[in-house]
Amino acid sequence: MSERFYKFGLAGFRWLCSVEVLARPLDLFSKVWLRHRKLRAHLRAGQFDAVVDGGANVGEFARIVRQVLPQTNLLCVEPHPGCAAALRKQGFQVMEAALWNQPDRLRLSQPTSASTSCTVMLTSDDCERVWEVAAVRLDSLPIAGSRVLIKLDLQGAELKALEGMGDLWDRCAGLLLEVSIGVNGTLEPLREMLSRFGFYEYSTTNELEVNGRVVEADKLWLR
Repeated sequence: MSERFYKFGLAGFRWLCSVEVLARPLDLFSKVWLRHRKLRAHLRAGQFDAVVDGGANVGEFARIVRQVLPQTNLLCVEPHPGCAAALRKQGFQVMEAALWNQPDRLRLSQPTSASTSCTVMLTSDDCERVWEVAAVRLDSLPIAGSRVLIKLDLQGAELKALEGMGDLWDRCAGLLLEVSIGVNGTLEPLREMLSRFGFYEYSTTNELEVNGRVVEADKLWLR
């Protein structure tokens, strides 16, 4: 019975994949489902007592943290004014600022219609919108805890932000970072930096492919 069910399931799955109008939403749904499932498992296993959600956007990761670790200290850091307001409406503690290696005022650019594209690394004027935002160091954040998980999705500014860790390194138990892969990507410099602080690459929770090649990924480091 189980073998017949298995064969029937495989046949159905092959059919779904062959129908483009069905395959695309199925592909998107499966990627989101798998990412969320991995994140939930890692949060449960990590014994984190505090979480910094850097580049929180509208709270996709923050909502997972709140569901899985409801008693854990959670601080969302988000420079986009509209996204910061949306986070506050959901009841999250929010620091409306960009993360950087020193206190500063930076230009936040939104090159596309999506708020997830916002970055402080862009110098071009060809943008949908631009704001001047405050920038803070990670070690200045009001976050208590001895096993802190730091998640950074900063559109290329992750290395700069980590230069502002200071004594927060001593309390950091894990880092969930968006990395770019390829020539001039951030993955190798991040690997080198984190290895100096005793972190090892533990898991890849998400990947973005372009023309069959992985160009971005979300990676979890632990120590």
